[in-house]
Amino acid sequence: MNAAMENRFLIEVTNDSDHSFVFDGEWLRSGEWKSGGAPPIGPRSLTVLELESNHARGVAGVFWWTDAEDHSRYLSMAAANPRLQSPQFVCYAGEPPGNLRDELDLAPRRTCPTSG
Repeated sequence: MNAAMENRFLIEVTNDSDHSFVFDGEWLRSGEWKSGGAPPIGPRSLTVLELESNHARGVAGVFWWTDAEDHSRYLSMAAANPRLQSPQFVCYAGEPPGNLRDELDLAPRRTCPTSG
């Protein structure tokens, strides 16, 4: 029996602004959106982004949103959750970095608290 192990990555986005953000693009190295696509991010709200993968590489990609009104404000993220390494995540509000794909490899590793 060959059972695939799901690899999920949840990102909670708290938007404290009065701006709505619409999904503007992505580049996925591995994995996919669990819901079939990225949701919009509403004003003064909590939005949960959920990605998944059934492959050994886990989830990795970059995503960006712009404000719905005039597309002058940006929210950009780079995230990875490989199966055998620590997850990585970085987020930018405002102007995106020059090359968001580069940020995927440069994103800081995240550590999970241990229970004791």
